[in-house]
Amino acid sequence: MADEHSSDGEEPQGIDAMLTQQARLESLIREKFSKVLTVMFTDLKGSTTITETEGDLAARRLIKEHSDIVTSAIREQHGVFVKSIGDGTLSYFENAQDALRAATSIQRGIDALNLAKKFKALVLVRIGIHSGPCLLENGDLFGDTINTASRFESSANAGEILLSVDTYNALSDQGEIYCRFDRTITLKGKKNTHEAYRAFWNPEEIEQDKSGAAKTGTEREPESRFRLPLLIAAALLVVLVLSMWSPIKKMLRPQSETRTLQHTLSDPP
Repeated sequence: MADEHSSDGEEPQGIDAMLTQQARLESLIREKFSKVLTVMFTDLKGSTTITETEGDLAARRLIKEHSDIVTSAIREQHGVFVKSIGDGTLSYFENAQDALRAATSIQRGIDALNLAKKFKALVLVRIGIHSGPCLLENGDLFGDTINTASRFESSANAGEILLSVDTYNALSDQGEIYCRFDRTITLKGKKNTHEAYRAFWNPEEIEQDKSGAAKTGTEREPESRFRLPLLIAAALLVVLVLSMWSPIKKMLRPQSETRTLQHTLSDPP
């Protein structure tokens, strides 16, 4: 008969007790390491071209210029710089508004760098921002929120700031920096599509975008808001076409002439 007691004489724990301990441990981990944060990724475009055309020293100078602009903006907006990843950076903010302010500050700094013509090639940065729960351990970030923020960055065009709907909804003042829904994107490794909002930092682009919206009389809205009305309208159109098809087809069918005996007899020879 198997010994039901542990070797040290204590009763072995059952599954229920171990599951309870596991739940308690997970709760402690979440309480200590999990935080809702706004995560920002940046990616520098143009360093390869500068390396090829201007040499390694110029490329190294560009990296320093980029790093100074990014870290200064993050620090000024109460963010935390986590690390550099290739030509990009990872940082986080406790406040979504601060993250957006930092992103626009970075883009303006890069724009000033281009206007100064320190490099022959154009320098551009793309930025992605997403908000959600993260695991924060020893100054580094882990979790799906970080992956999603990275995908938003890779989905942005050069010079763009793309933010998720979660970040947009978390902004304390959505009117401070001009943002609007821009497009629905598919993120690598994600099943569902995501609504991407674009933040504008260039005053000329802001005026152009606003004037474009004024001409059409509408602002662009997430696809999910007008998808159903479009589907209903399309279905009604199909029903209408089908109901009218039979009469139209009959009208278009060539009609053979019908002549009576009276017509034939009355025709002149």
